[in-house]
Amino acid sequence: MYLAASYVKYLEAAGSRVVPINYYAGEKELDELFAGLNGIFFVGGGAVFPASAQYLFDKTVRANDAGDFAPLWGTCMGFQWLLISATRNPSILDPSDGTQMDAENYSIPLDFASNDALKKSRLFGSAPADVMNILATQNVTMNNHHYGIFTKHFQQTTALTSFFSLLSTNKDRKGINFVSTIEANKYPIFGAQWHPEKNPFEWAVTTEGVPYEAIDHSPDAVKVSQYMANFFVAQARKSTHKFQDVAREQALLIYNWAPTNTPGGDFVQTYFFPKNF
Repeated sequence: MYLAASYVKYLEAAGSRVVPINYYAGEKELDELFAGLNGIFFVGGGAVFPASAQYLFDKTVRANDAGDFAPLWGTCMGFQWLLISATRNPSILDPSDGTQMDAENYSIPLDFASNDALKKSRLFGSAPADVMNILATQNVTMNNHHYGIFTKHFQQTTALTSFFSLLSTNKDRKGINFVSTIEANKYPIFGAQWHPEKNPFEWAVTTEGVPYEAIDHSPDAVKVSQYMANFFVAQARKSTHKFQDVAREQALLIYNWAPTNTPGGDFVQTYFFPKNF
């Protein structure tokens, strides 16, 4: 198993500590982690949707229904896991005809939804005007996906429209419209098909010095990344979850693992974990 270190840096830069969750974790382990963590983050990557993701999504919904504030975020693959979790349908993603979206290594502005949806949004409703302008006009949202959900499909799926508010869409290189940012209507659950963490932290280049990915590293792009990280960590600060003792917490933190320098790949640094860590 692996984890791009940029996700960890992204959350740490906003004032958070990180605990990695085993993809193969069972319910007992997930129950302990959920009780101690102030938020759950579904990262990007490439993996089959695991039972652990559905379990954590369901626990998040139940906790919030019971008055226990528990935020959840999904980025890229994690965004797609939110769609699968909400519909309980592993086949919800598009395209489903054997083709792929043309949205890999693709930095673009967001096409925001209606002003009414944005005003009601917790994520964007109170965002500074300059951040919203940057998001709407500059190529600061880096997409790196072959799948997602078409906007029309999302709008026609009651299990999604009843649970999530659509905040932004985008078109891939072929003009196909897909959903790019969502948030739950009733719960502190948020999703971005794009990668806020890449702007400040991913600088991988080939041996010829050519960047692997078309990422905007400008001050404005970094400002957007910082806003998104700060927002989610601010949500996590509202949670009262804590581990039973400091020793157990210390044993679980990402600090117990060392990132590996991974030149020659998409990531500058990567954490590698054994299957049963």
